[in-house]
Amino acid sequence: MADQDTPHKDRAVIRTPNTAGAALSLREPTLQEYRQRLVQEMTNRSVPLSLQSFLDKFLPVPPHQKPKWNAATLRKKLSGLKKSNKAKVKEATVADKFTKVVNDSKVAPGLKLALSQHRPDPDDPTLQKIDGAFFPTDSAPTDGTPHWAEQLVSVEFKRHGSENDPFDDKKVLDTEVEPRKKVRSQITGYAEKVFKLQPRTHLFMLFVIGRQFRILRWDRSGVVVTPRTDYFLHPELLFDFLWRIGQASRGQLGLDPTATLIKPGSADYQRMDKLAKEEATDLVAKRETTVASGNEKKMFAYVRKMFRDSLADDWPRWRLSVPQADGSTRYFFVGKPRFEAPGLVGRATQGYVAMDPLATEEKRQLVWLKDAWRTFYDLVEPEGVVLEQLRGAAVPNVPTLLCHGDLPGQATVTPDIWDMNYKAAQAKKNAEACDTPASPDDNPRIPAPAPALAASSSVEAVVPATPTSGTKRPRVDDDDQQKMPPPPGVGGNRADDSEETCPLRRHVHYRIVVEEVALPLEEFEDGHHLVSVICDCVEAHEQAAKIGILHRDISGGNILIYPRVDDHPSHGKVVSMNGLLTDWELSKDVKPTGQPRRARQPERTGTWQYMSVALIDNPKKAVEIPDELESFFHVLLYYAVRYLDSTCTDVATYVEHYFEAYRIIDGRYQSGSSKWYTITTGQLQISADIELMFNSALDRVLRTILRWLKAHYAVRKFERSQKGSASVLQTNRPVCARPRKTTAITRTVDISLYTNWTADLPGAPSEATFIDAQKLRRHDALIELLVGCLSAEWPSHDKVPDRIPSSAKKQLGTVPTALLDADTESKKRRKTNSGLAVSVGSTPRTPPQSSHPSRATAVWDSGFASGSKPHVSSCPQ
Repeated sequence: MADQDTPHKDRAVIRTPNTAGAALSLREPTLQEYRQRLVQEMTNRSVPLSLQSFLDKFLPVPPHQKPKWNAATLRKKLSGLKKSNKAKVKEATVADKFTKVVNDSKVAPGLKLALSQHRPDPDDPTLQKIDGAFFPTDSAPTDGTPHWAEQLVSVEFKRHGSENDPFDDKKVLDTEVEPRKKVRSQITGYAEKVFKLQPRTHLFMLFVIGRQFRILRWDRSGVVVTPRTDYFLHPELLFDFLWRIGQASRGQLGLDPTATLIKPGSADYQRMDKLAKEEATDLVAKRETTVASGNEKKMFAYVRKMFRDSLADDWPRWRLSVPQADGSTRYFFVGKPRFEAPGLVGRATQGYVAMDPLATEEKRQLVWLKDAWRTFYDLVEPEGVVLEQLRGAAVPNVPTLLCHGDLPGQATVTPDIWDMNYKAAQAKKNAEACDTPASPDDNPRIPAPAPALAASSSVEAVVPATPTSGTKRPRVDDDDQQKMPPPPGVGGNRADDSEETCPLRRHVHYRIVVEEVALPLEEFEDGHHLVSVICDCVEAHEQAAKIGILHRDISGGNILIYPRVDDHPSHGKVVSMNGLLTDWELSKDVKPTGQPRRARQPERTGTWQYMSVALIDNPKKAVEIPDELESFFHVLLYYAVRYLDSTCTDVATYVEHYFEAYRIIDGRYQSGSSKWYTITTGQLQISADIELMFNSALDRVLRTILRWLKAHYAVRKFERSQKGSASVLQTNRPVCARPRKTTAITRTVDISLYTNWTADLPGAPSEATFIDAQKLRRHDALIELLVGCLSAEWPSHDKVPDRIPSSAKKQLGTVPTALLDADTESKKRRKTNSGLAVSVGSTPRTPPQSSHPSRATAVWDSGFASGSKPHVSSCPQ
């Protein structure tokens, strides 16, 4: 029942655990805004399946155990709902009568349906109120609140009417019907809420629309939806579903069997409380702090505080299992995640400060555990494998792996249903083409569907694709820039359309534990320390590149600060605050193999605000060292302008224009004009006549790197023109002499000055430009620059409080979070995962909206094109 009716809806905000600086979202979205983002990311992720096939696939029971339903008898039980197919029957009336029938008939053994349409959970800042849910009979709530953390099967009611149905069984194209889109965003938000508070592999939801119902199954790839069915005409189908969920195990209902609830008062619960208590010997995380002899193995105070903060009273605690390479299992205790990626589909990464119950050394009792649904494709290795390779090569400043592994039997199945539907549709198509009946082996219950269920959130259809065999999905190599042929109906010459693959990503549940619990980059102490941390991570990147591994997601959230105790030649044991380059899950092995290189990830990956201009503007481009070094520059600039004293007085505007702005050119997201202008001209301006300055050695660092970047793009442009990328100006049209223009006034003109019009075109860059561009081909020059400037004198107190005031954060818009496909025209129908790391490609799903009308131009530089004067962020003085 609609929480949209709550009088508090305008005050509801989405609060997520601390992201440790991983994202640039500068304000918390309202509930309505957050739901809009959810419904965007779910576009074309709805897959249809007939009701009987749904039940047999997801809730199987032996045939001899199934009850023999008598439709007439069941219809009598539902007699009070006979007129629910009238729009005048209120939603609350349907909910009350439906609940009474279900509970009185005890059709779902061991389960009870409890309503919660009027009151949110008291500790829920979003104030969401789903209509009801099934709970174990002996623990079903009676207070009328949702109890999100205990729901087994969620239930939502709507009054009769197609406007209340977010799915369309008839149309191939999605429709932009606002009421239906609103309902879809609402139930998506409900599903995400359950996933956030419960360790789950999937979730069943019963969706009742007057006298009709659908069953939904959500997982991290999308949602499988049954056709709308009249439960009064076909009561046996509804009762069969209800009976099956009563027979199902907790694992069949989607509860993660590798997560065990730690009950209050238990021994493990008390151990967590004890470890969280502050100790007098806890170390202070500050550079050059002296550590007393014998205390070097003590825990840092910030680590213990992070763990203490995670033990919130309103959040359950869990014992999570993590597989090991030898087949054994380790267990870790966690509370509230320190980091939680927004969204329902995708990797759904959660980061915990976890307790290792077997650790004996104090500083190793708290570790970092990452829980994610990693993408599952050919050649995509788990992050733990990459960390093993890095440690084996003695790469410094990277996490220390403790254990990792895929959780057995936990993979998304929505792509499998897409595959099954497509095969059925292709069989029918082939049979019709041959004018012969379809094979009797084809499942008659599977319709010949549109490959994705029509929904009301997009005007774009998903073009079907033939899946490949096996459980992993091969992808075309983005490095070789092999262009995918266009799908049917999009154009191009193609004899065989059978090579397309399922547009839904397959995800596998994965956990990894590392030793280091680090601080976010924003905790740097001063400008000198910021540059030092960046230098440490560039060195890590250099050593990784030497063994053929590129990180491919250099961002503020992946550059952390890790305190440790080192030996000092004159001061004994002191604290050092070093850089740590983390999150290698999107990395790629680029060692030459003699074989055609293939993509480890199917889409271009990275974090929008820090990606190189070249990668944003050309989604087919392979990630190279210059792109990664440019990302380091963007990270350095962002944290410097936001947390260091400078000549910019309107930091909010500068950040929005430089890091969050974008252009749409030929249907593609492109870098914002301010960022593009800065990189390609080498000018770091805050207004037409004022440079951005920090009055420290940082100015030399930034301007030197900018000079190299300017040269890099000049050389890149020249090399591309030499390869024929500018051949659009060259044609085979015949050249002929034109009649000379005559005028009334006699003029003497030297015609030879104008006949060779190509003489004025830009020539090759200078030798100095080529030399500067070469500085970014390797890491040496950048590391030398950083180390050299770290030796200079720096101001000791140049760090200031966050220079983006709270008032500005409330007005700032947000960068596009929709993931965009790496392939261009051939993939326009595809909608992919959302998250902190974005894939940049051809067609915007929907443009990001500024939350403040007067700031719209700061987010979307629609008027700037190549060759015109850029709009430079103005920071009033």
